[in-house]
Amino acid sequence: MKVPIVVVDDEEVDRYIVNRVVKQSGIDSKVVEFQAGDEFLEVITDERRRAEEIGVAPPPILVLLDINMPRMTGFEVLESIRNSLGADEDCPDYMVVLMFSSSNHAEDKKEAYSYGFVKDYIVKPLTEADVKNMVERYYRV
Repeated sequence: MKVPIVVVDDEEVDRYIVNRVVKQSGIDSKVVEFQAGDEFLEVITDERRRAEEIGVAPPPILVLLDINMPRMTGFEVLESIRNSLGADEDCPDYMVVLMFSSSNHAEDKKEAYSYGFVKDYIVKPLTEADVKNMVERYYRV
């Protein structure tokens, strides 16, 4: 079964790097890209679209969520997940949220982890070790 990895990032080059690094990691995966948080939310909250475009769960979808995006920040996406999906400490069991940002600021990390369902904070660029670690830690078959 392919590991479903979703990258939500407005930067095309960052999405390209994620695809390349995931492929190089040797993980059998399906990478789905969204360039805006609102587009991601439209799909993830619609069970039919989620199944068609990303896949069905379990196992969980691994979501790499950027912080700094123009239409909707990653923090606004987290707030929407909390409000619309009823997530607080636990995200719905079909997704694991990992923040994916170029920011290594303690304030950003603190805010990200204030959402109890954020499982990790990965500073760009993504590495093969990051991919293998996130799949090993958060993907369950």
